[in-house]
Amino acid sequence: MPPKPHRPGRKRWRWGIVLGLVCLGGGCRRRGAPSADAGPAASASASASVGAGAASAAAASSETPWLLARDGDPLELARLCDAVGATGLADVLEDASASPDDRSTALRALAFAEDPTPGLDAACRLVAAGSVESSTLALQTLVQVAPRRKPIEEVEGGAWRRCGEAVLALLDKTHDPTRRALAIRAARAIAERDALDPKRIPER
Repeated sequence: MPPKPHRPGRKRWRWGIVLGLVCLGGGCRRRGAPSADAGPAASASASASVGAGAASAAAASSETPWLLARDGDPLELARLCDAVGATGLADVLEDASASPDDRSTALRALAFAEDPTPGLDAACRLVAAGSVESSTLALQTLVQVAPRRKPIEEVEGGAWRRCGEAVLALLDKTHDPTRRALAIRAARAIAERDALDPKRIPER
């Protein structure tokens, strides 16, 4: 794959993420959604990119960006998110043949998405039905992305409501104090997006 052109603004943004890990500022660009005036060529290119991402989901383990991001380095996770987009990350989360390591990496990288909504449904299925480890990691991702100011237009705006329901479902069945505290944080952040009635969220 040829190297990307130098983008000083994006470089400064990525280093801002590394220096501000608590906030994990988002920024991977949405893939497959060209502007209305981009023309047929841009639309065709975007469609091809999305198709390629889906086709390569099962082979993510052998691709360099995934290998570099697997250790959880914030800069590499941001680069991975920028390379495949939230839709590409969702492809891996939903692929039954993807390795647990790749799914965990996809969840962590989703926290860097400017618009994470294409991957929210897959992440929230893990919240409610995944292993304890994957459910906790998905909750951590929600806690990181939900408080952010939403883009002008989200690809899957309704995904926040579905995520809210998934978090409440988890709260109905888990009694572990640590996981409950994390789930309540995620639910409150989702409620601040007007995607969940805050009165439905337990105090603890």
